[in-house]
This record gives sequence, structure tokens and C-alpha cells, in this order.
Amino acid sequence: LLSAFHYDRPELLETKIIIMTSTAEVFAAMSEAVAGNGGKSLQRKFKGKVVFTINGDKVYSLDLSSPTNCKVAEGDIFEGKSDLQVMCSEEVMGKMINKEIQPQQAFMKGMLKIKGKMNLAMKLTAVLAATRKKLPSSKL
Repeated sequence: LLSAFHYDRPELLETKIIIMTSTAEVFAAMSEAVAGNGGKSLQRKFKGKVVFTINGDKVYSLDLSSPTNCKVAEGDIFEGKSDLQVMCSEEVMGKMINKEIQPQQAFMKGMLKIKGKMNLAMKLTAVLAATRKKLPSSKL
């Protein structure tokens, strides 16, 4: 018989704080991350246009194609001419932002679908790391 609680063995108890973030908050933080000098630094590494489709209906565009025009916008501002298309659920996006799964792992497990330039897909981790730094932190 297995028990979910081990009161007699506190070392087996695991505390995990999960910060739930909405898709809108993630892309607002991404917008902050690509503004100013941070965006220019990311642009030098990334150099591309990405369309994110979350849950099949929420669409956001990330433009890091030029150092003077780094931005995130709602909708497909590239009219189908993006370098990379990323499709996943809101849950998977949250897991990637919270570092519970790497984009490459999510792709290999079929949780993340990608169309376009694979070299840009490999650089998504840098964009997510910059976004993570701009998310509001928990006040616990």
C-alpha cells in the first residue's frame, strides 16, 4: 500500500511552487524583453520572425528580424511569411516558461509543433530566458 504522505519521513516531502502565468502575461513580458538594448542583443542571436499559435486560437508575432524593429504583437503581422511557426498549448508554454521542460524536449515529445527554420527553433531557449526575467515574480 502506497501513501501519498510520508509524515514519518519528511525528506520525502517535496514542496514545489508553480507560478501560473497567462499567455497574455508571457507575451507582455516577451514584449518587454525585446525592447531597447535587450532586444538588440536578442536580435543579434536570433535574427528572425516567429508566429506563436497557442491553443489553436491565440496568435502572437515576434519580430527580431532587424535591430531597429524588435517587437511582439498580437496576431500574425507577417501575413504567413514568418521564418518560424510555433504551435503549442497554453500549458506547454507555461511549462517552458517555468523551466519544467525545454523547447527541444517538448518538440521531441510532440507537445510543441514547429514549421520553418529549425536553426531558429534551437534558439527559442534564449528568447524564453529573456522573457522569464521580465515576468512578475511571486511575492511569497
